Amino acid sequence: MKRRALLGGAAAAPLVLGAPLVARAQAQHDWKLVTSVPKGLPGLGVSAQRWADRITAMSGGAIKVTLFGVGELVPPFGTQEAVESGTAQAYHGSGSWFSGRDIAHAFFTAAPFGLTFDEMHAWMYYGGGQELLNEFTNRRNLQIFIGGGSGVQTAGWFKKEIKSLDDLKGLNFRSTGLQAEVQRKLGMNPTSVPPGEIFAALQSGTLDGAEWVGPANDLAFGFQNVAKYMYAPTFSDVYGGIEFGVNLQAWEALSDEQRMIVEVASEAEANRSSADTFHSNLLAFEKFKAMDGLTIGTLPDDVWEALRNTSREVVEQVAETSEFHGRFVKGYYDYVEKSTKYKHSYDTDFLARREKYFS
Repeated sequence: MKRRALLGGAAAAPLVLGAPLVARAQAQHDWKLVTSVPKGLPGLGVSAQRWADRITAMSGGAIKVTLFGVGELVPPFGTQEAVESGTAQAYHGSGSWFSGRDIAHAFFTAAPFGLTFDEMHAWMYYGGGQELLNEFTNRRNLQIFIGGGSGVQTAGWFKKEIKSLDDLKGLNFRSTGLQAEVQRKLGMNPTSVPPGEIFAALQSGTLDGAEWVGPANDLAFGFQNVAKYMYAPTFSDVYGGIEFGVNLQAWEALSDEQRMIVEVASEAEANRSSADTFHSNLLAFEKFKAMDGLTIGTLPDDVWEALRNTSREVVEQVAETSEFHGRFVKGYYDYVEKSTKYKHSYDTDFLARREKYFS
């Protein structure tokens, strides 16, 4: 009798323990993830798919994330608005692409003489960056997480050699965000062209030059076939970040455990995609160096001086936009200054000495 009672109690226990699992399984969340790049594109496209697959797998399918590539569901640069309105539940893209709505958004992707990807991650996770991002975007019905950085990018691809600042004036150049604002002040004609249309615009002559990402992505797009001058590094896309934005209602509908899954997947992707891009850039850069007829150089000194001075003007203008923008810009560049001083004593000197190790 006692044995039967014990068995009965043991048999009942799984039913009690299983009830919450059943309840959670019934709360199905079907998310549409929209991106501005082609599916399967090395780096960015792969990253978006990996984020979707991991969240779907880790949640046991309770959060089913389906990826829609560029133009499949919404226009290339309409992804953020689609998520705000609820047309899609999540987007994958660059803050610079949405900077026309508020220029401050570009800081989370690329800022003049700003944070590199390791510094950006530290600021976001521990230096108050995520809190500022929440304050900035929650009121727009968005919960956003950084999804990784490309590292210091290429300054641009040009059809003609850049020997001085005068050579930039009047050029039709593909650019976005704060970088475009600086270039406009220098006499260039920056225009925001969706990633998938850059090559055709260069080939047709609509563009005289363009910036995109770095060696791996630039090689995949074939820029070396239509522009023979590649200049690096950039002054602005030093983080080159991508973000994952989630509709706030869709975010709040998740359980605490499910939100943790999305956060962990985003943090993992920020690390994985950054490593993926760095490794891919190493391989692609070697290919570029071996190409005949391709000139790889750095921008002239007078261009750099103009970029520094004009960048300060643009950043100051953003800071004067509102109380929040002023507080945001100060917080960002305070961290840039601290990082610069720290790295001067550690990274900068070490890299110079490491280079001598191989000479």
